Amino acid sequence: MGTNVTEVVDRFPSPYDIKVHSVMCTQLIKLVDRVSRIIPEIEAAKPRCSSGLDCLCSLTNDLDKAKELIRDCCESSKLYLALKGNTVLSRCNQLKNALEKNLREIQNMVLVMLASKIAQIIGELSVVKFSLNPSEEEAGKAVKSLLSGNCSDEESEKECIRIAAQKLQITSQKALLLERRSIRKLEEQLDEGSNKQQQQKKQILQYLLRYLNKHGKFITSGPIENDNNVQNQDYRSQTVDFHVDRETDMSATPPEEFKCSLSHKLMYDPVVIDSGQTFERTWIQKWLEEGHDTCPKTNKKLSNRLLMPNTAMKEQISNWCGANGITVLDPFIPISNDSNNWEDSCSSIDSLSSMYSRLQLPIDYSSSSMGSFTSLEYGGGVEDTPEVDDKLSTEIDDALPWESRCKFVEDLMTRLENDDRACKSISCETFVGSLVRFLKVSRDINDVKAQRIGCSLLQVLVTKCRSIQYLNKDAYQLIAEFLESEVTEEALAITEELSACQNCRSEIASSGSLTYIFKILDTRIREIQIPALKILYNLTSTRNVRSLIVSSELIPKLVTLSEDDSLSRYCIAILTNFCENEDDKNIIAETKGCISVVAKALDSDNREEQEHALDILLSLCSHSIQYRRLVMDEDVYSPLALLSSNANDKGKAKARAMIRLLGDTDP
Repeated sequence: MGTNVTEVVDRFPSPYDIKVHSVMCTQLIKLVDRVSRIIPEIEAAKPRCSSGLDCLCSLTNDLDKAKELIRDCCESSKLYLALKGNTVLSRCNQLKNALEKNLREIQNMVLVMLASKIAQIIGELSVVKFSLNPSEEEAGKAVKSLLSGNCSDEESEKECIRIAAQKLQITSQKALLLERRSIRKLEEQLDEGSNKQQQQKKQILQYLLRYLNKHGKFITSGPIENDNNVQNQDYRSQTVDFHVDRETDMSATPPEEFKCSLSHKLMYDPVVIDSGQTFERTWIQKWLEEGHDTCPKTNKKLSNRLLMPNTAMKEQISNWCGANGITVLDPFIPISNDSNNWEDSCSSIDSLSSMYSRLQLPIDYSSSSMGSFTSLEYGGGVEDTPEVDDKLSTEIDDALPWESRCKFVEDLMTRLENDDRACKSISCETFVGSLVRFLKVSRDINDVKAQRIGCSLLQVLVTKCRSIQYLNKDAYQLIAEFLESEVTEEALAITEELSACQNCRSEIASSGSLTYIFKILDTRIREIQIPALKILYNLTSTRNVRSLIVSSELIPKLVTLSEDDSLSRYCIAILTNFCENEDDKNIIAETKGCISVVAKALDSDNREEQEHALDILLSLCSHSIQYRRLVMDEDVYSPLALLSSNANDKGKAKARAMIRLLGDTDP
């Protein structure tokens, strides 16, 4: 519909990008996201009075200011951010109040359906309370004391900079160099301005840089690194590891909610499951892989196996650890002084010799040329065979017999599938690239077994090993081709995992996958229809991607599929996404039988399906009296009455709004 299929969804900073004031910024990110979602509907409502347009413009400007503040807390100097903590707190409160004020004014200018949505957002805004992290507040006081001249001698200077650095985790040479780089970058930006406020800020930055240069050796340990050797911090450096060092003060007792109820330890990677409970990712994965389909804490049956990162909990744990001075390590990475760690040794599938020694995979290559590599089976040292990495790279890509290459991939897939610790160490571009080349060969020679094991390994990589970012367009197109092959189920599993990541959705849509997914919907094979519908739900959740889908082709298919009760809830959820667009809303109303299947969903046993059905009907009824009458032709009054009494608070509000709308309609 006029949208470039290669359009990429802009990446907004995540909580893991934030350097200081992460709790406040995480709250602000949620507010920005919540309000941004309602903006298109407000624009579509077209408040024609000048005050309405002014409020809409003001609301958009406030969102831009909030995004700018969040980016500042991601990119600025940690010391400077700590110094300006009260200013950041004040700006957060001002932005929240401004958003709430503008939304309240807009609420009185729009129809009841949109007004109820805005009221819900206002309610969420009103309960948000911003506050400074005690540890960061203490760091800010130390920096302020340093700059105000209260430090009378060098020792007191050292103590202030030590406190600030410790509280802000500037305790390694790498962190110190990154902090210096941030300060210099801020200075360069200020060179463009010459007003008094900018000059004062520049002077503060110069003082901070001078203190870091003067006392850097005191606050860090280890050899000084060159700036050129400092790369961008990766995922692990931006998260908190929760294996407590022996020298750590153990007097602080972590709150129970910070512990995984399976392992009874502080959580490193907390995730939320369908029951709403939070667990350590590795432990709940193991629970599910053992065949359990219930929540281990509540015994509630799970309707899906999705694991959603609990970023808010992770931030709380991080701040608690920082406030209590806990030094921690990733519990799943072995503690070793060996410089050839897992990250270094697992650089690619092309040079896996040292990783093989760590994983201890059974290598049984029939090729006589592999004889020199058998020492790697159990602990063979990389130092003893320096040519192994390059040699193995050549063997895997070209020289090995095909059967041996297949066995290599199969053994690796089996190991990674059952070893989450190994999975956490694999995230390399060349690794994924070599696997994609292997899959292309298996496709070209029509080796279905090789395709299946290769796809299974790729699924493990994108699910467990954080390798999504290394997939290129060729990989997406190859996965799309596999959707119409003998490995459809494996390709669907990979695509479903990728579609859960917002940044992958445009790539999926532009790869040609949609054509194959539509064909899968026509197969009447439930086992592959369900993942296809889940993929479509994820894709249609993003506006830019949704515009690439021909709704007039998909919506009739959803109506037909909704006749199957096991598929209905997925179809209704997808229709909810389409209700955000006026043209798609018209197609929903005018497609034969569509309103009927939505009305039928009001009687569903699934609360989520009921709420989605209410959303669709409310959207249609708010759109026009004509659509309201179409809804009235269905038997909706009885289920609406039940929902208005028995649903949760959100469901009750929607059901009552529907009843009011229908009651206001002339016969």
